Amino acid sequence: MTEEIFIKILKGTASEAEKNDFYQTMEEDSAQREIFISYKNLYAVSNIDQTKHSDIQKDSFNRFWSKANSAKGFRIFEFWYRYAAIFVVALLLGFMMQYLIPKQQQIQGFARQIEYTSEKGSVSTIHLEDGSSIWLSSASKLIIRNNPDGEMIAKLNGEAYFDLVPDPARKLTVDLGGLKVRDIGTKFNIRAYSSESGIYTSLVDGKVDLYNLENKAVLSMKPGEYSQFNKNDGQMAVLQRDPTIATAWKDGKFVFIDKSLVEICRELENWYNVEIIISNPKLANTRYTSVIKRTTTVSMVLKMLSLTDQINYKITDRKEGRDRVTIF
Repeated sequence: MTEEIFIKILKGTASEAEKNDFYQTMEEDSAQREIFISYKNLYAVSNIDQTKHSDIQKDSFNRFWSKANSAKGFRIFEFWYRYAAIFVVALLLGFMMQYLIPKQQQIQGFARQIEYTSEKGSVSTIHLEDGSSIWLSSASKLIIRNNPDGEMIAKLNGEAYFDLVPDPARKLTVDLGGLKVRDIGTKFNIRAYSSESGIYTSLVDGKVDLYNLENKAVLSMKPGEYSQFNKNDGQMAVLQRDPTIATAWKDGKFVFIDKSLVEICRELENWYNVEIIISNPKLANTRYTSVIKRTTTVSMVLKMLSLTDQINYKITDRKEGRDRVTIF
């Protein structure tokens, strides 16, 4: 059974013959039935009416995310391995991490400044001698050094997940430019790209304190809290959010909650190293909530977008530089 039939069934454009074949297959093939149910769940989440109250949207996503996160042994559509669909649920596809540094360059007490980078389209892992680990997302840079007082200073441009072994003797501060995060033996995620106006911190376990540039404490975070800091006006907002949503990237997933097409395209550019141009300004602010598999290409992203919005697109392959995608 092809993806075109799934799309026709969901959009109500299938012929009577196609419907009869489809429902007969659903009765006889449990594997195809499971695939279609998950496809339908994704379509329902992505197609939330943006004019409805935001609480309805959040509730719909939360129920979908709980189901997606708890599912084990789910089979991904085999035909998507050829195309790489993006607005598709990614369940149980392990994302192969690349080790960022060779063994001979493992950190020796942070006696010197060391710089780590993760290329576009990759997730890299740093293993520390004390058993701690740091994951770097696509197009991220982390610089670690010791200051004269013995404090470990990490400067981040990008996104990183810190899984640090509790150690009262260790002092770690992550300098994000307009904000500093001080760790107290914990697990937390930070998104702080210099090209973006926000700094986002999600605490999974333990405790972190947030300080401003004047070293004044502005927030002491608790597990399950998600903070949003606006670099332009210095405003801080704190929300309660499942931390696995913020850390899904290291497991090979994009998770978008009420994100505009502009924001989504920026994320796709960052991961796939393509240039995306939205030539129709009316489409730019269209908002989506969805779970997206990172092991895919842009062509199926646009195909899934067309399920909920009337968009056209053109993909231009370039021999030099990034490929260009035009949405109109």
